[in-house]
Amino acid sequence: MTLVNKFYLKLSDVNQGLQLPVEVNWDFLGKQDSIEDYESTVIDEIIGTATDFEVSRFYHDEYNPPNDNRTSVHYDFRFYSSGVTSVSSTTVASTNLWVNSYLAEGFSSTEVYYFSRPFRNSFFKLDFYDSNDVKSQTNYFTVIIPTQQGLTQSASTSSVLSNVNIKKPYFILDFIGDQEGFFFYWLTDFDYLQIDTFYMSAKFFDAKLGVFIKMMNTPQALLPNKFIFDGGKYFFHKVELNYSNKTYKIFDGESPNTRIGTSINPMIWYEYVNPPE
Repeated sequence: MTLVNKFYLKLSDVNQGLQLPVEVNWDFLGKQDSIEDYESTVIDEIIGTATDFEVSRFYHDEYNPPNDNRTSVHYDFRFYSSGVTSVSSTTVASTNLWVNSYLAEGFSSTEVYYFSRPFRNSFFKLDFYDSNDVKSQTNYFTVIIPTQQGLTQSASTSSVLSNVNIKKPYFILDFIGDQEGFFFYWLTDFDYLQIDTFYMSAKFFDAKLGVFIKMMNTPQALLPNKFIFDGGKYFFHKVELNYSNKTYKIFDGESPNTRIGTSINPMIWYEYVNPPE
């Protein structure tokens, strides 16, 4: 049996309206949009959202604009040339035992002059940490300075020949000239890690011996205890990045508010000598 509503329409000369009671259910309105939003949320949870890992090039900031617009940074690496003198017996007057020369590290003048394979494969390694706490720090990036760069010194390669100029571990890095190691490549987006202060350590890889040699920001001769000291203070220099203009500044590890790297006040690294066995 079919139930229907009966309507009677009476003809009239006047226009009339007819209202029909048709049920309208709005419960499913917009459900498709909600499903698509939910799909996007689930996908983001599974594969993660896109992160900006773009890298920018940071260069050494001017020292004191507008009076001093220099951007060069000076690295002075010194090796311990003690001979028979042990570090434990050094005094304040012994700081000259750390010498800015590869000869003090054990390379011959001939090896340096002709860029022998052991010398050519040696390099300085700068590591950048989020803290100077050696127990909890994380290394975020590394910069390499090759031995093929740098200033020169006079040395003899033969008793019958004139002296020649050989490389020494003093580097003046800038936009022109020696550039490798001048630029730091780091994340463009500060919000990802939110780190703008790093602590730089230095090591020298001696390819002739196949070992890394640790460097300090002060000679052990100046320390009351040559082998027990605050590593966070003496093994690092502080580096500050400026994300706005993509520059960096370097500060003394012992005096964190003193900027270093100029020709008058270069960044000096001294070879750390291990205690005797």
